[in-house]
Amino acid sequence: MSTLKISFIVLIILIAGITAVSASISVKNIAITPTGDLVSGQTPPNPVTASFVIDFNPTGGETFPSEETLTMSTDLENGQWSYITSLDGNPNPAVTANGRNLNINGWVLSYPSKRELSMRVTLNGEVPTVTASGNKTVLRVAELSGKSEALSGSEVIRQSYVINPADKSKAISEVKTSLIAFRALIDEKAQEGIETTAAMEKYSAANTAIQNAEKSTSFSSAQAYLTNAQALLKDGQKALDRAIAQQVINEAQTPIDQTDDLITYFKVNRSMGNDARLVPIIQKRDRAADLLSEANDLLPKNDFTGAKDKALQSSDMATQSYNAALVLRKEIGEANPMDSVLKGIGGIFGGAATGLGSILIYIVIIVVIAVVVVVGIILYRRRNSDWDELA
Repeated sequence: MSTLKISFIVLIILIAGITAVSASISVKNIAITPTGDLVSGQTPPNPVTASFVIDFNPTGGETFPSEETLTMSTDLENGQWSYITSLDGNPNPAVTANGRNLNINGWVLSYPSKRELSMRVTLNGEVPTVTASGNKTVLRVAELSGKSEALSGSEVIRQSYVINPADKSKAISEVKTSLIAFRALIDEKAQEGIETTAAMEKYSAANTAIQNAEKSTSFSSAQAYLTNAQALLKDGQKALDRAIAQQVINEAQTPIDQTDDLITYFKVNRSMGNDARLVPIIQKRDRAADLLSEANDLLPKNDFTGAKDKALQSSDMATQSYNAALVLRKEIGEANPMDSVLKGIGGIFGGAATGLGSILIYIVIIVVIAVVVVVGIILYRRRNSDWDELA
């Protein structure tokens, strides 16, 4: 026998094997009421209805294999089944059954393959009581082989999410607790002078989302609202962390500015630009400015902890520089109030004329005093003369 013939025979056998295990049913027109989530523990229990149609696909000369079983099951409580088989379009009387499971022997459904067989099924039940929210099977339909295993492709399952109301209340309570804690933190930071506007906006939006979750009758919708609220709280915390870091950065700028004022005083008012004692002060000030720049660079990266650390290091370095500048100012004493005048005169006569400027200023002071004395004497004598004429 040629290789081609052997391959062809093997292929035929494989196709026959696949056909032998192919599903004989197809489930369609499934409708479940109510749609959406189901609520457990209600009094009276909430009713649930499912309806569907099963079409039988003839295989092996039968509408349904006589050695197999059609099975239907549900997690609903107090399940009530009703099914009507139709042969060649002619419906048979309805058959009813109670319980979670309904099994129909294959021989009941086995007709010659030339016949057309279908089944319409209705299931009524109640929402099961659950201790934890989760999916429950409303409907399962399958074709069982002789080994009580569902044939591949035959199983159809429909589930609904069953809510334990206590889970919803617990979930809302947990998010509410986080919301209250966040509001307390916002108020605390506001009293410290932190800008909290952005954080408050996120807080308000989260509060609205929680209120919507409380009003929602759908657990999935409520969960979506709670998820949104948690995301808003996370964003709000990020906004608050950013504001805190920004405040630390702003505060770190103050000692730098104060040090700059003193450095300007030393250089301009006291002509100490080349004084070696000023070098370490300027070096620390510049290092503080670099650290503060690094802190600002970390803000757009949302590294608020790193930004605060850099800003605190900057503040410490700038404070050291400022304190050293204060010590230096104390060492050199207060400036002579006439220094600016002397410098002006020195500017007029040149840098070498500082001594001359000092002499001239004292001469001017003496002249002014002499003029004041002379004027005073003249006025005094004139006044006495006027009194003598009146006498």
